Amino acid sequence: MNRSSDSLHRDRIAERMRRPRSLRRGGPAIFAGCLAVLTSSISSAEQFELGPVAFDTGVTAISSFQTGSGVNYGAGAVDDPGDTKRTVMAASIEPWVELNSALGDSSVYAAASGVLAGSFFDGEVGGLFGRGGDEELETELLHVGWRNATFDVSVGAQDYIVGDGLVIGDGNLDTGADDGQYWLLPFSAWRNSAIARMKTDWLRVETFWLRSDRDFGAARLAGVNFERDLGQDRGTLGFMFFKILQGNRLNVDGMTVWNVRGADLRLPALAGLSLFGEYVAQRGDDDDGGGRDNAADGWYVEARYGIDDWEWQPAVHYRYMRLSGDEPDTPDNEEYRGLFFTTATRGWDTWYQGEVTGQYHLFNQNQITHMVKLNAEPSPRWILNLYYYRFDLDEPQYFGTPLSSTDWSDEVNLMVEYVPNPKFYVFAALAWSTPDSAAKAAFGDDDFLVFETMLILNF
Repeated sequence: MNRSSDSLHRDRIAERMRRPRSLRRGGPAIFAGCLAVLTSSISSAEQFELGPVAFDTGVTAISSFQTGSGVNYGAGAVDDPGDTKRTVMAASIEPWVELNSALGDSSVYAAASGVLAGSFFDGEVGGLFGRGGDEELETELLHVGWRNATFDVSVGAQDYIVGDGLVIGDGNLDTGADDGQYWLLPFSAWRNSAIARMKTDWLRVETFWLRSDRDFGAARLAGVNFERDLGQDRGTLGFMFFKILQGNRLNVDGMTVWNVRGADLRLPALAGLSLFGEYVAQRGDDDDGGGRDNAADGWYVEARYGIDDWEWQPAVHYRYMRLSGDEPDTPDNEEYRGLFFTTATRGWDTWYQGEVTGQYHLFNQNQITHMVKLNAEPSPRWILNLYYYRFDLDEPQYFGTPLSSTDWSDEVNLMVEYVPNPKFYVFAALAWSTPDSAAKAAFGDDDFLVFETMLILNF
């Protein structure tokens, strides 16, 4: 069986999400100088051994260009109202090293990396998360672990994703002030963690303690995750529970989260059909909201049908998602919070849904989403994606501001990806969003268009 384009997408660009922060910024001259020095050393990436220790080193460089018009449906950038046209360039570079040392039937491993990132020109298109001139130089990965065939224990700054990252994915909210940029997402690791894994023939169990970056409120959470691989290309089932021990900045302190999910579930009678689904219950006391009880729910169902033996391997996807909004006439808090969702695990739609709406407006909170996606691979090097989104609010309010309607927007995204080899990735997209009555009341009635490109080099 050929692998689906979603699986290929995960393999091809997941590395761009690998690598968050602790050294302070210096200035444009420092950024340019460091970038030149690091770029000149790219050719030194290699694998080598020193005694019993095997080293793997490399550099990941990312650059992007974005330009938008009709910003925020004509209301203009948040940090500069009336500025309806914005352009931003961003760049990051990350040298990294991984090591592994065998100890009989087990091994010790470690990884470390640092990121230098900056933004130029007007700043982040929506004006909410960054300005031109933002810079950051900071550590990203810094962890050590031990593993054998059954157990894996690690501590420190590392990436950790549960399922496809709807709830637990990104430990670092990239903002210009703290991370030098917004859209590149070179920072993804949890700032600190302790993770213990056990793997058997039929079950994988993970216990975790995680701390996010300060833009996520330096949240602390602890929980457990179970995953069952059904084997023979039949998919995966999962269950997770965790409690947020500290999360004051995002008003999530005291929340408990229950999660059940199924991924890439297949039916023998329909070889091209894959099913995905997830349910999230957010409960516990809202310790930062006057002790209100959390009573939020979020869920989605998604179907993909692909014809893998056709020349372009075309596929069509449909997703329906509902994330509850707070009801003003109840004592409970029904507002679903997006928490720590990540991006690009199964495609660009997981989980920034829409290059306009997902990046600048709704953030997986109080929303109902219909998504239709068509994708194809004209050759092993090219991926084409066409999206249509229909967005509505679950409750007639926008982050607490009452509205008279729940009709938000319609959005179309056209994307092209070029992957000639594992070291080189090019992405370009055109996104168009037209507001409906709720978005017009919150912002304005202009169409919001964004053109964006990204280049990733792995050395």
